[in-house]
Amino acid sequence: MNRYSFLCLASAAVLTGCSSVSTTRDFDESFNFSTLKTFAWQHGSQPLTGNPKIDNDLNDKRIRDAVETNLRAKGFVKVDKAEADCRVAYFMNFQQRIDGSGSTISFGLGTGSVGRAGGVGWSSGNTISDYEEAQLIIDIINPADNEMIWRGQGERRAYSSSNPEKITDAVNDAVTRILKKFPPKQKAH
Repeated sequence: MNRYSFLCLASAAVLTGCSSVSTTRDFDESFNFSTLKTFAWQHGSQPLTGNPKIDNDLNDKRIRDAVETNLRAKGFVKVDKAEADCRVAYFMNFQQRIDGSGSTISFGLGTGSVGRAGGVGWSSGNTISDYEEAQLIIDIINPADNEMIWRGQGERRAYSSSNPEKITDAVNDAVTRILKKFPPKQKAH
C-alpha cells in the first residue's frame, strides 16, 4: 500500500469514528431471553421531563418507530401491554462534555501542473472544546415483576439539524446499534 492510500484510509477512519454511536449493554444472565416473543411499551406516552430537548413528540415518534422496526425484524410481535412477554421503555439525556487534545497532525497531498507535492502539519498546542452528548437508553422489562432484564445505551455527540430526514436517519442508526445484540446470546439453560 502506498503512502497516499494509507493516508486516505487513515483520514476516513478518523472521520467515521467521530460520528459513530458508542454503545454498552447489560442484562440479567439468569433470565431466559428465548422465552420472549412479544413486546409492548411500558409507557403509553413518554413521561415528561421538563426539558424541551427531551420532551419532543417528533423524536418520541422516531424512537418508537425505530425500536418497533428493529424488534419486528428480530421476530418480535407488538401486542397489548397486558399480553406482552416484555415491555420496552426508553430514556434520553443530554450532557455537556469537555474534549481536549494535546497535539494534532495533518497531511496533505496533491498534484498540479508542475508535479506532485505533499506536506505535513503539526500542532502541539492544547485544544479544549465543549460539546453536548446525546444519550439514548433502551430498557427491556419483565412484566412479571416489573424488573429490568436488559439495558442498552448509546452515546454520541449531539448535533443540530433542520433536516428531518437526517434526524430520522441518526435516530434509526442509534437504535439499531443499541439493539444489535438484543436478545443476548446465552448459555443453554
